[in-house]
Formats: sequence, C-alpha cells, structure tokens
Amino acid sequence: MSDAPLTDRPLASPSRVPDILLAPDLPLPDAPDAPVAPAVGAGMEPAARALPDILDAIAEAVFVVGTGRDARVRDVNRGAVVLLRHDREDLVGSTFWDQVVAADADPAGRRQVEAVADGSVESQTVTLRLRRSDGHDLPVEVLFQRVYLPGETGVLAIARDVGERIDSEARLQRLAAAEHARAAELNAVIRAMGDGVVVCAADGRILLANPAGQDLFPEVVEQSYQDILDQLIDAEHEAPQLGEHGGPVALPARHDPDRWIELATYPVERVAGRGTPGDGETILVLRDVSAARQREAVRETFIGVLSHELRTPVTTIYGGAKTLARDGSTLDDDVRREIFSDIAAEAERLQRLVEDVVALNRFGEEDGELGQEPVLLQRLVPGVVSSEQTRWPGVAFAIQVQHGLPTVVADPTYVEQVVRNLLSNAAKYGGAGSQVDIVLELAEDEVFVRILDDGPGIQADEAGRLFELFYRSPMTAGMTSGAGIGLFVSARLVQAMGGRIWARPRPAGGAEFGFSLRVMPDD
Repeated sequence: MSDAPLTDRPLASPSRVPDILLAPDLPLPDAPDAPVAPAVGAGMEPAARALPDILDAIAEAVFVVGTGRDARVRDVNRGAVVLLRHDREDLVGSTFWDQVVAADADPAGRRQVEAVADGSVESQTVTLRLRRSDGHDLPVEVLFQRVYLPGETGVLAIARDVGERIDSEARLQRLAAAEHARAAELNAVIRAMGDGVVVCAADGRILLANPAGQDLFPEVVEQSYQDILDQLIDAEHEAPQLGEHGGPVALPARHDPDRWIELATYPVERVAGRGTPGDGETILVLRDVSAARQREAVRETFIGVLSHELRTPVTTIYGGAKTLARDGSTLDDDVRREIFSDIAAEAERLQRLVEDVVALNRFGEEDGELGQEPVLLQRLVPGVVSSEQTRWPGVAFAIQVQHGLPTVVADPTYVEQVVRNLLSNAAKYGGAGSQVDIVLELAEDEVFVRILDDGPGIQADEAGRLFELFYRSPMTAGMTSGAGIGLFVSARLVQAMGGRIWARPRPAGGAEFGFSLRVMPDD
C-alpha cells in the first residue's frame, strides 16, 4: 500500500477502483439518473458484476455513497466491515453520517462531501472519526472521490485508519515538548550559574556564553578562546587546550594582577562513529577565584602572625608565673609587683588579640547585618576612654561630647572593641607625652566618633590601605610591634553595623581615625 497521502495518490494505485468503473471516457450524464450511453453500457455490465469482488480486494474501507444530501451507503467492501465491525447488511442502506461520530458530522464537514457529490470538486480529503460497533471511535482519513458508475454517478469514500499515525504524532509532540522543556531548564540553569560558561568551536570561536561569562571581562567583547586568554597572564602556558579535559588552572588578570580567574575545559563527547578527536565543541568554565585566593592568603598569613604575636604574651605570662611560684623565692615586693604588672599587661594584650581573632569570624559579613541594638555613645565611649587612660598613663586623653546626641543602631560590645582599638592605636604610635582627643558629634543622620592624635601621622595615599588585614605603614612599622589586625577588625565591625570608618592625616600633624553609626529611627 502506498504511504503517500490520499490527496496526493492517483486513483490508479492498487487500492482504488479500476479505471473502467470510473469510465473517464463516457459522456457525463446531466443528472444522477441519466442513462449511460447505449454504445458503452453493454460493455460495462461485466465490470458492474465484478464490482463487489473488486472492492473487497481493496485494503482500505470503501463506501459507495449516493449523491444525495443524506449520503446513503449503497455498498461497502470487506475492509469497511472489518474496520467498523458491522455486518454488511447493517451498513448498506444506512447513511454515511450514521457511522460518523456526532461531533465530526458538523455542517462544515457535510458541505465538503456535498461539494464532491454535486460536482463542485472532483475529490476532497477529510479527517474525522468513525464509530465502531463496540462504541470505540476510530480516527480515519477519508478520500471522497466523485465517480461515474454504470448507469449512475456516485461518490466513493475510501477510509484509512490513521490512529497509529496520530498516536505517533502525539508521542513525537510529547517528546519534542519534553525535550524543549529540558532544554529550557538547562538553559535557565546555565544562565543562572554564577560561573562563566562558554562553548567554543574546534577553531576557538565562541558559540555560546552565559551572562556570567559575558560579564567576566565587560570591557572586552570576546569572540574566541584566544580573546579570553589575552586577558590573562599565562607565562608558563598553563591554560588548558580546547578539545581536551584540562584544568582547573588559576591565572592572574592582565590588567588587574590581584584578580585571578580559574579555567577548566570539558570537551563535548562525540556521537559514536561521527567526527574525529579534537573536532568537536569544548565547554569552558570560568570562575573568579580572587576572593578565595585572598582568603587562603589571609589564613596563611594569619597563622604566621598569630603564632608570632602569641609568643610574647604567653612567654611573659608563663615565665612570670613560674618565677612567682618558685619555692624559696627571694624576690622583694617591688620586683614581684613589676612581674605582676607585666603579667597583667600581657594578659590584657592577649585578651585583645583573642577578641580580634574572634571578630575575624565576621570577615565577609554584609553591611548592616550586625548589631541592631539601641546604643548611646555618650554613655559608652567615656568608660572606654577611662579604661585606656589607665593602660596608657603617659598619654593625655580628652573627650568632647556634643549635647543631646541621639541613639544609634549598633552592638555595644563591638563598639567598645572598635573604640579600644582606635584609642590604643593612637596612644601606641603617639607615645608618652602625646595628646589624644575624642570628639562625639551629630552630622545629619549619623553620629561621628573622631579620634585625633598628634603622633607621626600617615600618608594620604595610604589611608585606605591602613584597614587592610596585616597592613602596617612603612612610616611607623619599626616604632612598635603589632599584628596588623586591629584596624582591619575595626573596619569590618563598623561596616557590619552599617557604619563608615576612615583615616586621614591632620594638617598640623598627627592623624584622625574615626567612624560613624546610623541614628536609630524614631519608629
């Protein structure tokens, strides 16, 4: 049986009524009951007698239908009996529309058939559903063809079961929809990834890049893998090659050596038997690892600094305690008091170092996430100043507080730690005989805490770096010991409380370190 659509198949196919039944050379009658020309009518009688056998030889269901509006069935073949599971007697004499599901036997469908019956068109193909004897509906494609039978004009309805085809099309549609859905999900995942994902052809051309990949070097429009490599420093040729599984390899950015980009390549697997190694696409994954490398460097440096900074207070405390606990000690009271004083000083130094180390856990806190308590700085700061005055007896501290300061949003414990760090920093570098002034004042919706010293001062261009972890100014690094942790911790704590911190040189000498905190809203 031909697989071509019924509308495209000539009626000379094996599953059609022979040409003699269609009598194409006969004169067309004027009406359905017009007599056939006598000259050929007698020659048609054998074909007419053979019509049932000829129709039964056709695989499709065939209905011989009259040209009336009711489309009454005059004969059917064995294919129609098998398709509808009706006896021939039940079908012959009924109307074709009796076999059609009611929803499909609408006026529009009937008009299409009537157009064939009245000769407006020679043929028409309609898809509808026929009702079987068991009540099951069969989707069929029906070719209605006007024919000229012996002695009359009629319509052949050749029906083919297209249920399998419709099921196959439905499965294909569901499969396509599922594939589209999976592709859409994959696309959404790739677009949402924080890592850059770039697909490169074998020649290095960029075929696809997600937003993170496009934003990695926003000032450059990359068109190839080489364009990406040109943005990195790869003196050792460590970058992975396309077509190979390579990396991850971290390389510094050419225009910002502090920025590091990690690259990894993943070749797309070839379909078996197709292509050659190295001629496929490669997925390139790019990740900015600058922050991770910075954290790793901080950890390594922190361990070294911490071990050094702990050694002095621990040694002093341990040695002093051992000396005082020695049996038969002949130390006089002054020496004992000096040893106790050293132990107390180093214990306090150790306590502050521990506080700063604990505060380092806040590294990476978002601004404004720490401390939502109401704090009156005019009550908190004087107590911290008084404590530092005792610790630095050779330094003069003076505090000036604006009247009527409002409440700020902060954490009192961390505010005390910040103030202690800044006061200690000013006194340490100012030395004995120096003056430290503390000013508390309101500026719009913030309360400022300014600490002004008359020490060696700072350079304007290094003011921002003073709050970096482990940074110590070359101007003052040799004047006193320190871990380079306190100012960093202070900056992170202030920022985590939603405030600002700064350092600037004073015009007359010395430096100003200060911070501000938000005024608590009235509601």
